[in-house]
Amino acid sequence: MKREQLLRLLHKQAKAENRTFRVDMARGKGGHCVVWCDAQFAVVKSGEITPMMEKIIRKQLGLDGDRRRT
Repeated sequence: MKREQLLRLLHKQAKAENRTFRVDMARGKGGHCVVWCDAQFAVVKSGEITPMMEKIIRKQLGLDGDRRRT
């Protein structure tokens, strides 16, 4: 899955859980971006995101429920 697809899914899930979601493309370095969900954040690389990396990012953001690819 590409980064943009993952960001769309995370935004949709955060909205469903009534949580604040924000992406800052300028804060990351060299093709990375910083994503916040409430007070938790994760750094997301550009390009292809493996299922394991998706799981790690979701856990860092507190969105590790079973709502993958909904």
